[in-house]
Amino acid sequence: MDLVIRDRQDADLPALVDLLGRQQAQTRYPFIWPFPQPVEEFLKRAAELRAWVATIDGEVVGHVAVTAVDDDPIGRSWAAAHDVPIAELRCISVFFTDITRSGQGIGSRLLQHATDFALADGYPVLDVVAAHETPVKLYLRRGWQLIETTQAPWHPGTDLPIHLMILPVGHTS
Repeated sequence: MDLVIRDRQDADLPALVDLLGRQQAQTRYPFIWPFPQPVEEFLKRAAELRAWVATIDGEVVGHVAVTAVDDDPIGRSWAAAHDVPIAELRCISVFFTDITRSGQGIGSRLLQHATDFALADGYPVLDVVAAHETPVKLYLRRGWQLIETTQAPWHPGTDLPIHLMILPVGHTS
């Protein structure tokens, strides 16, 4: 298996849309499906700083991005927990892999790649749906700390608790 992590390109978006759709029923990521906007807008965000795909023998098998953080209640919680300005936060986002390849280290490599970038450029943060126990446990094992549980403001009218997490300075994911 030749796992390669490379910058995401626009040409990857159709494969990523397909991959996201195939894994959603089992992982419930993203939580709302079908997605209420074009899926490409979920994958490629205005606040994105960098994004990568994982490939095996040329096939796209995972994705992760790092985004800037908004000055909103979530951003302020993360900033307070890190004790830094919001502008210095880097959010691990849009992180998913091909679940048929679970256990092959794809998610670990993508998470490490994005975390390394976030640490070099600022202070890593992320949010995760509280009910998604597998990723929550993964993050906790890798040194991430849960700082708050709140409602997901991007899904008004739903009861969707999310965990806000930070990676303390000095840790690697």
